Amino acid sequence: MLLQGLLQVYQAGCSGAVVLCLHGGGYTGLTWSLVAKHLKKGYRVVAPDLRGHGETATADDMDFSAETMMRDVVEVWKALFGGSSERVPMLLVGHSMGGALAVWAAATKELPGLDGVVVIDVVEGTALAALPHMMGVLSSRPAMFQSVQAAADWAVRSGVCKNRELAGVSLPSQLKQADTGEAAAAGALMWRTPLAASRPHWEGWYRGLSDTFLSLPVPKMLLLAGTDRLDKSLTIGQMQGKFQLVLMPAAGHAIQEDEPVKTAEHLQQFLHRFRIGEPGLAEQQFISSAAAHSSSTYTVTCGSIARAAAVFN
Repeated sequence: MLLQGLLQVYQAGCSGAVVLCLHGGGYTGLTWSLVAKHLKKGYRVVAPDLRGHGETATADDMDFSAETMMRDVVEVWKALFGGSSERVPMLLVGHSMGGALAVWAAATKELPGLDGVVVIDVVEGTALAALPHMMGVLSSRPAMFQSVQAAADWAVRSGVCKNRELAGVSLPSQLKQADTGEAAAAGALMWRTPLAASRPHWEGWYRGLSDTFLSLPVPKMLLLAGTDRLDKSLTIGQMQGKFQLVLMPAAGHAIQEDEPVKTAEHLQQFLHRFRIGEPGLAEQQFISSAAAHSSSTYTVTCGSIARAAAVFN
């Protein structure tokens, strides 16, 4: 089905290739805020709150199926850049669930400007093996917090987020006021996204992910916190040079939150290595010639990160 409702999109940067960032389950677009801070000078970072997350509100926020959420990503791209008369170069980046959605969206071949895909800390084999334990992981989280500070303290203490600065930015968007009972009266906070409700769709997010990732006809990079997470298909693919593998052992699962500077650096290196959004030699010569004969200077000023709402009918 087509995306219907109001979709929250965060944007940073005014020029260069688009870096479209998809968050993981339970997170929001603000998980990319510090990465965006380091990319915005040369690139346009776009980070939506996906269906059922953050400030986004759709006609069916509980439809977490891979097909529906992948279509959401395609529709967002079309709404933001589909009307451009020129090809818009894009790097598609996704973390965890968002990494799977990035692969599925790329596989549709409906993103004409797609020049690369980066997947962060999700591997089919490991993800499928972990699914039987996920309900236990979710039930071990506190159901309520008395304040945002208490939630941030828990996140850092438990290792969910090792970056206190980012926890203070990302966590508030993952929470909402409790709306029933004594917790509501006390002003307690609860998780915004009911991740347990997405359980029927978990396998669909990841089944077939590795082979699809390897088959994408664009440059690819996989950022992992450890080599033990490579499954058989990816191990063979990596040995065959089908994608770039980057290990960040100091980070936890949310690499972009724990190590935002290094994550941004790896993305910049990938963008530069494959010249994503950079003009070719002939274009560079034309631009240099035009600049030599130009007496005008244009300056564009942008805020650090902007919020935009895309309405879909």
